[in-house]
Amino acid sequence: MKYTFALLGIFSGCVSAAPLPSFSEIRLGFESIDYNESLADVAGFGQLSQSISVSNPAVRQLSYTGIDERWGFYIGSAATISTEIDQETWSLKDFGAIQQNDFKVKANELAFTAAYNYQRALQLTFGMKIFTSSFTRSNFKFVNPGATRFDDALKALPREDGDPVPRFDLPGQTKDGDDVLQDNPASLVPVISVTEDQMGILATIGARYDSKLVRPEDKFSWYIEGELSSPMYSRIQNTQFETTTLTDNFNGWGMMARTGVRYQVVEHVAVMFGVDAYYKERDTVTEEVNGRRLRVPEIEYTNVSLTAGLQWSY
Repeated sequence: MKYTFALLGIFSGCVSAAPLPSFSEIRLGFESIDYNESLADVAGFGQLSQSISVSNPAVRQLSYTGIDERWGFYIGSAATISTEIDQETWSLKDFGAIQQNDFKVKANELAFTAAYNYQRALQLTFGMKIFTSSFTRSNFKFVNPGATRFDDALKALPREDGDPVPRFDLPGQTKDGDDVLQDNPASLVPVISVTEDQMGILATIGARYDSKLVRPEDKFSWYIEGELSSPMYSRIQNTQFETTTLTDNFNGWGMMARTGVRYQVVEHVAVMFGVDAYYKERDTVTEEVNGRRLRVPEIEYTNVSLTAGLQWSY
């Protein structure tokens, strides 16, 4: 009889140790990316900045695997499917708008997150993300009168005899002191562009609540999640810097929030709608290379997506 009780005890322990249900989901929709850059001081004339918003089709994916009653892990991804091109304007503190160009941006993310089941429906999460983004600027043009006023101010800066006259140049330009300020020739405008690729490895910590885990019999369920992140390592490559790669550590922070609703269509399959929001900041990165000062601006990046799709559990 005691062997029977022992077996029942083992069986009961196995039942209580059952992991939370595993699932996968995929959602398609659109993302709105707000991208802001700023340099605190340009040639002593104040802050240079721009701000632009673009909309792109996007995909979001998430899967959860339960290990036991306390632990599981998530693998998630977010990606831009294709890019929209829009026009951005650069402004300098006392001169107003000085330059316009076309702009497009895309972003991708891959996340690996461990989850501790603090309560039945509440998980504490921590892990890492690999975040990449890439933008391209093209069709550069001066905006007057700001561009001419800024160019005149540069030429008036004090300098030593024999020093070159500082000028306001568009990408692809090099002017002498007495050359006229003008846009690139029409034949060159379509072929001159600047691309910057950014990569970051981020440490993350957060929490997630899912009502489905409390009331699995309900047709409707919802979830909400929040997360903080910091880039342990950042790498920036810009075509204006030729083969030089800029790197930095813990040079910013970010936060993520997502929420959504689901409706169970059949057993193990639900349709869902979700909202994902990301906000990230990166500090200015500066390096001296062969006596040349290379600098990329401070960045504020916001990505809000509205997506719909399917979730299946197993």
